[in-house]
Amino acid sequence: MMQAVTTTTDIPDAAPKPSSEEAVRWLQAISAERSRDAFERLYGQFAPKLKSYMIRQGADPATADDLAQETMVQVWRKAEQYDPAKAAPAAWIYRVARNLQIDRLRRRKLHEVELTAEADRPDEGPGGHERADERPDADRLRELVDTLPDDQLDVVRLAFFEGLSHSEIGQRLCIPLGTVKSRMRLAFGKLRAAMGEQL
Repeated sequence: MMQAVTTTTDIPDAAPKPSSEEAVRWLQAISAERSRDAFERLYGQFAPKLKSYMIRQGADPATADDLAQETMVQVWRKAEQYDPAKAAPAAWIYRVARNLQIDRLRRRKLHEVELTAEADRPDEGPGGHERADERPDADRLRELVDTLPDDQLDVVRLAFFEGLSHSEIGQRLCIPLGTVKSRMRLAFGKLRAAMGEQL
């Protein structure tokens, strides 16, 4: 049975579904006092949901469990960065989870895409090599994508590595469809400007 909270933030007893205000207080207690009790309550509420979320995104159970654990570790470490004026606790925590998921995609998917592109390219002698020289520099493009602001990077990754439609991206990120399209346009505008006519 959970012991009573002894921190000065007066965190209420854990409920089956905590209110946003409760979760804010838990995050504040973690930030200000490194309250393990607050963290346990937050963990109990969010870790199972994060695992289910990752499985719905296509992760196997072991990977989903790893990502949920990594997310909560980051929440513990970065609790002081949470600003209740900017986001609800759940939105902030899921943002941490998405960023970790994107980091994994960066490490794996880009390499897989490059290998697939090379394998699919026919060897057509000198002409084929000339065309290969004309295509966008994959390494340069990867570097440029990684420099995009997080909000633009999110929509690009979801569109091209998870194959989501603009509407699905909006639902995933909890943003309007117009915002998705705007971020996509901004991202490609930057990439085109940097790559010239190659992109």
